[in-house]
Amino acid sequence: MGCGIVIIGPSGSGKTTLLRCMNLLETPTSGSLTIGGREVNFNLNKRLSQTEILALRKQTGMVFQGFNLFPHMTALENVMEGQVTVLKRPKTQAAERAQALLEKVGLSQKKDSYPYQLSGGQQQRVAIARTMAMEPSVFLFDEPTSALDPELAAEVLKVMKDLSLEGMTMVVVTHKMSFARDVAHKIIFMDEGVILEEGSPQEFFNNISNQRLKQFLNLIED
Repeated sequence: MGCGIVIIGPSGSGKTTLLRCMNLLETPTSGSLTIGGREVNFNLNKRLSQTEILALRKQTGMVFQGFNLFPHMTALENVMEGQVTVLKRPKTQAAERAQALLEKVGLSQKKDSYPYQLSGGQQQRVAIARTMAMEPSVFLFDEPTSALDPELAAEVLKVMKDLSLEGMTMVVVTHKMSFARDVAHKIIFMDEGVILEEGSPQEFFNNISNQRLKQFLNLIED
């Protein structure tokens, strides 16, 4: 079983910003970040070098709400691209890896399809396969099912649960409480940029004392 951290909270509470800080899409102004044995320290007087940024980003793989697939590339080519350009893998090896990953997410038959020919759930599964191809230490998911209807969301959540069972480390921003119960080792509740509560699913759902968290959970369906 992997390590799953689920971040929940109302809109505008800082969940996505926290995730983007972990991938250095946003640069923190203080503190430190350690991923995959690589530590980076932040302060206002020191700018990170591009080498430091790229080294840490190689440890993380981010899956966005909006899929962000290359529209002019097939599913297979999307999963190959980072392997060839960043990891410098030969195209034949990258293609074999991409084919295997598309099969893992249930899309081997869609390898020659372009994004516009895929459903939202299928596009998100291609995006997950593309992230897996880069072999990151940590997967970062930013509300990966928020743009999907319930049936398509279920397809994506199943793939994510399978990744957790295979030992992947994931940090997931989501409003899917059932997913948090099933997969999370730790749940973090944020509000107005502050972590108000953190604990196991059992502590969160069976022993809630924080009134703001109670109020939030009462408003969430799922």
